[in-house]
Amino acid sequence: MSSPKHVKEANILLLDLRSADKFAAGHIPRALNLPAANLDKYQENNWPSFKGAAIVFYSDNQADIDKALELMRDYGMSKATYFPGGLANWQKLGNPVETGPKPAPANLVFVRVLGPQDITIPDFIKALDNPNVVILDVRNPTERATGQFKGSIHIPSEEIGTRYSEIPKDKLVIVHCSTGIRAGIAYETLKAKGFTNLKALNANVKFENGKYKITE
Repeated sequence: MSSPKHVKEANILLLDLRSADKFAAGHIPRALNLPAANLDKYQENNWPSFKGAAIVFYSDNQADIDKALELMRDYGMSKATYFPGGLANWQKLGNPVETGPKPAPANLVFVRVLGPQDITIPDFIKALDNPNVVILDVRNPTERATGQFKGSIHIPSEEIGTRYSEIPKDKLVIVHCSTGIRAGIAYETLKAKGFTNLKALNANVKFENGKYKITE
């Protein structure tokens, strides 16, 4: 679930699943109108190419939200969530409302903004050959078995909190997983443990036939 603060301030794609007339009568600022009845028209290539795009849905019908979230799971959109209570809850909390139509385009766009912890894909690839950089792989052993970056340290994400002493503090540490989600969690854990020279790769990492592929 997304908090009101997240809906107000975060870099998100906010989608209102209600009908066009309800949307025009009042909606959360920044929202685009994508009626749930039209969801079936949006195929995977109509959604942002970045699978980590922060998409937030809201509606007055939980079944519509469930349908949207299921579709996002099918398309691998790992950070899709929803704002509970919809417009009624938004207004109850004293937040402003906008009126008028604002239909979602056929191709939805998410403008990615890198956070201070993020490293770009080109910079990550450059860092692979840097002896002053530690690549920390937080995938599980099964994922690790499909391939790995040469010289990387492997500590599964759920073990970071107890095994962080195995990670050098005198070099830049770049964390990766297979989608970016666990890398972000591991980043926060290490930051809390006193690591300051840290970055995380928020991207999809896949190994096949000894070669890697990194995509947004």
